[in-house]
Amino acid sequence: MHQPAPPIAYLLACASTLAARRADEKLRPHGLTIRQFGLLHQLRLEPELTMSELAQQLGIARQSVHQLINELEQAGHLRRLPGASYRTRRLEVTDTAQYLLSRMSGALDGAETGLLGGLDPDEVETLRLLLRRLLAHATDDETWMSDG
Repeated sequence: MHQPAPPIAYLLACASTLAARRADEKLRPHGLTIRQFGLLHQLRLEPELTMSELAQQLGIARQSVHQLINELEQAGHLRRLPGASYRTRRLEVTDTAQYLLSRMSGALDGAETGLLGGLDPDEVETLRLLLRRLLAHATDDETWMSDG
């Protein structure tokens, strides 16, 4: 009897769990989680993002974004600055975090290699492109297609 193919959402969820676990292991010595890294990376690409836009980009609740921002601010990786009006605030990635992010690619390469070791380089790049296209469509933001 032929089994139906597993749903893409299920496959992505399982892959996400495994990828996050491996990335967190590699980032732990640097004092970051993959979610914190993602928020900093996204702000570096798009410094004008609001809390709501960050939540949409990262696929998490606004409350989770606030928690991540508080953690990153306490660690000295983010600063809250006055926004365009007295009621708004903007976020700025600190120089320390900029330096840390520049060093993270090596740590995350190790996590990728462990996760994707069974794929050849062309398959890895195809997967990366497909995931970026999926995220650009799902978030309605073409920044996912940039090389930032």
